[in-house]
Amino acid sequence: MTPHQDLHSALARLAQFNDDPDAGGITREVYTPTYRAGLEYVAELMRAAGLSTRVDAFGNLLGRWTGAEPDAPLVLTGSHVDTTLNAGRYDGTVGVLGAIEAVRALRDAGFMPRRSVEVIAFAGEEPRFGTGCIGSRALAGDLTRADLGRLRDRDGVSLARALAEAGLDPDRLTDARLDPASVYAFVELHIEQGAVLETAGEAIGVVTAIAAPHDLRLTLRGAATHAGATPMALRRDALAGAAELMVELERLAVASPTGSTVATVGVLSLSPGAINVVPGEVALDVDVRDVDVAARDAVVDAMLAAADTIAARRRLTVEVETITRDRPAPCDALVVEAVADTCTALGVSHRRMVSGAFHDAMVLGPHLPIGMIFVPSAGGVSHHPDEYTAPEELDRGVDVLAATLQKLAA
Repeated sequence: MTPHQDLHSALARLAQFNDDPDAGGITREVYTPTYRAGLEYVAELMRAAGLSTRVDAFGNLLGRWTGAEPDAPLVLTGSHVDTTLNAGRYDGTVGVLGAIEAVRALRDAGFMPRRSVEVIAFAGEEPRFGTGCIGSRALAGDLTRADLGRLRDRDGVSLARALAEAGLDPDRLTDARLDPASVYAFVELHIEQGAVLETAGEAIGVVTAIAAPHDLRLTLRGAATHAGATPMALRRDALAGAAELMVELERLAVASPTGSTVATVGVLSLSPGAINVVPGEVALDVDVRDVDVAARDAVVDAMLAAADTIAARRRLTVEVETITRDRPAPCDALVVEAVADTCTALGVSHRRMVSGAFHDAMVLGPHLPIGMIFVPSAGGVSHHPDEYTAPEELDRGVDVLAATLQKLAA
């Protein structure tokens, strides 16, 4: 295993680009001034590693190592450097900074790729605007100009406005589209964000499929009446209905026959929000995911049926809005076997596994041969200041990525 001190130094430095340091974690949301400053630091690292850099029309940062056959389909690798609120320092960043370090190690070893290798920092993998992976969606052609006006953050700022304020032109969205024929394969290094590898005592996860979310917003409406003056039998309490629905959703996910369906209510908003007023309106942001799309959608359908039943009994109305409905992405045998063979050649313990979290690789999956390399996450903690992967585990992941890139680009 090769120590990669430049990677560890870069992770520490990038963590300093932070909009809320007093909270204990890292907040670096896409298109903010802090994010742009952090992205420029990453671009400097790319150039120091010998990559030629560019930022596309959507704000994706790309650094290219031109191969001996520049017109051959290229090998793409990378992840993201934006964060959720009060996050850790490893999610996404390991895949970008680790890819830069892998390229540096290959160059130092005298390797010359036949295919060009391009490192990418995708814009907006985290869902600032209600849906994630917007940079890879732009590359895949899955975003429309209308989407840029429709998608908004928690403060009501549209994606189109955020792009413009970051110096990008929303009307040039299609300029960011990637020609799938120009890419031979994509491989993403990432922390696991779960505890499977740590529990099994294995060093590397070879990802075979990526679960996809079906995200919805359910709004239940009843009547906002006086808490003291409204008898229980006369109430149309939207929050009580929402609570009943959340318990039913949990039951449906647990009962799903795959054993891998997960369901989460991550955001709950109610009004009017006064202690002496019965809640008249509640919005639930629901995330249901599985690698088995039929099982996932069966849970969603059953949840919606339950919502109608609960609403009828409690004299509520229900409004349903689809936020996103992605399809699970199987990883391509080309990349899966390249990673597995690399682990075997390096004598690194590994296991084939699915990813319950979604990634930019999932969005590219329908268009390109994709694969992922997981390194362990201590305690399975992620999207939290306590997120941690040991330096030697990161070093091992970079070694596996470098050897995989060498195999794919040779």
